[in-house]
Amino acid sequence: MPIRGAWRDFGEAASHFSLPARRLLEGEALLWTGAGVAQVLFNLYLAQSGFPTAVIGRAVSMMGLGVALGTIPASVLAGRWGRRPLILSGIVIDGLGQLLRLLTVWTPLVYGSSMLMGMGQSMLGVAAAPFMTEHSTPRERTHLFTAFFALALVAGVVGSLLGGWLPRALTALPGLHALGLAPSYRLTLAIGALISLTGALVFSRFRDEEVRHTSGPLFEPIPPPLRRVFRPVAVNALLIGAGAGLVIPFMNLYFAQRFHCSSAQIGSFYSVAQVLTAAAAMLGPALARRFGKLRTSVVAQLASLPFLVTLGVENRLSVAVAAFLARATLMQASTPLLNTFIMEALPAKLRATATGMINLLWNVGWAVSATLAGAAIERWGYGPTFATTATLYASAALYFYLSFRGSHEGGEAPRLTQEVSGQRADVP
Repeated sequence: MPIRGAWRDFGEAASHFSLPARRLLEGEALLWTGAGVAQVLFNLYLAQSGFPTAVIGRAVSMMGLGVALGTIPASVLAGRWGRRPLILSGIVIDGLGQLLRLLTVWTPLVYGSSMLMGMGQSMLGVAAAPFMTEHSTPRERTHLFTAFFALALVAGVVGSLLGGWLPRALTALPGLHALGLAPSYRLTLAIGALISLTGALVFSRFRDEEVRHTSGPLFEPIPPPLRRVFRPVAVNALLIGAGAGLVIPFMNLYFAQRFHCSSAQIGSFYSVAQVLTAAAAMLGPALARRFGKLRTSVVAQLASLPFLVTLGVENRLSVAVAAFLARATLMQASTPLLNTFIMEALPAKLRATATGMINLLWNVGWAVSATLAGAAIERWGYGPTFATTATLYASAALYFYLSFRGSHEGGEAPRLTQEVSGQRADVP
């Protein structure tokens, strides 16, 4: 379909989005704008406040642990409370967690509030996809999920830019000239948290009637013949999560410590990476039609690894930035294709079960490795941790490919992001 025709079709479908769906998109945009601010600044704020890298790593791991611990309770509450109350609770808890960890530099509070944020994000992650399914028709459902994914990227770009440039702008205001770097970061992070909380107000502006389910199994049992399919999916999630936890939370510190980049520069790097990822993801379906989803996604993941290793040893900023952008684009843009392949490999009744376990294993891997990464970076630097991540990613991609090569791709195409919306390869 020509590009103009595709845009016309999308605009027509978007005009049929229900009011609840529109409110969810608006709330999501605000939530991820605030999260984009935190992505750029929070580690820098902790470092400026005197926290060693090991403590920063544990703080990051607490968020992943919160997501992992919150996944199963959130699945139960989604049926008993309903989707809308759970989404509202998730946004509020996430935003409050962002604010709480700024009250003081007391380490237990930083850990606890980071875990609280993770639990809030698990609520949103569990409830958002079913909510969109229940408030859309087959005509616009695919477009709604696409909008949900794309809007998260765009909001992250806006938040990254705000996180990068707002600290400098604040110190230029009258009366704030003497504001130090750590206080300016804290104030910017508080503004980001308030933006996230505003998402709850926007999302709450409608009435909703929905059915709550209070009985039935939490997860469908996996029949023995399908465990052969599920095993490589689970191993892939665990290895990717573990590899990501070693380096992704520390990318901002990497640029700040190795190249002495400002928050504005780091925010720009993140924003460009997200724009390139969104653009590359648009090319994925065309490549998959020619080469297959499995082969395209695995080749893209493997192609990102030399750039990851380059980051660990490079001392020139221009080369490091180019490697950062190439790595992020290749690794993350391949994820929708991989997720589509996984959903098509499983029967419909097991897709939710598989996705819940994938989220759990991914976040367990992330939490454990992020805890270890801070101490490892302090002792050995970034090179060994980046190389370890490349090894884990390569193992995950090759094992997954060898497990499924020769598999038929096709059949009933699942609604991709009903189960996996918002997930990206190595970004939580």
